Amino acid sequence: MSSESRSLHRDDARLTDRSHFVDPDSVFRNVNEILGRKWHLRIVYHLLTDGPMGFSALKGSLKGISSKMLSESLSSLEDRELVAREIVSDQPVRVEYSLTERGRALEPILDEIVRWDAEHGPVTESG
Repeated sequence: MSSESRSLHRDDARLTDRSHFVDPDSVFRNVNEILGRKWHLRIVYHLLTDGPMGFSALKGSLKGISSKMLSESLSSLEDRELVAREIVSDQPVRVEYSLTERGRALEPILDEIVRWDAEHGPVTESG
C-alpha cells in the first residue's frame, strides 16, 4: 500500500469516527437548541455547581430571569432529558431540579467554554 493510499485510508477512518459530522447543519441545529438558548447553559451551570435546587433558589441565582422564562427553560431542558424534576413535598408543594446523567455530560463543554473565555475574553473596540 502506498503512503498516499494509507493517508487516504486514515482520512476515511477519521470520517467514519466522526460520523456525527456527516450533516453538520443538523448537529449544530440540535446543539443550538440546547446551548444557544439564553438561560439553558446558566441553569445547567448552577445545577452543576450548586447541586439540586428548588425553583426559588434557582431563580435567585439567575439574575434577570423571570419566573415564566425559568419555567419554560426548565421544561425545555426536561424535554431534552437534561434536567430532572422531583416533587420533594406535597404540602406545600416543593419541587427540586437536578441534572440527569445526560445533563452532567455537559460539564466538560462548560469547562471548555469558561477556559476559552479566560484565555481569549471578549473582544473590545478600541478607539
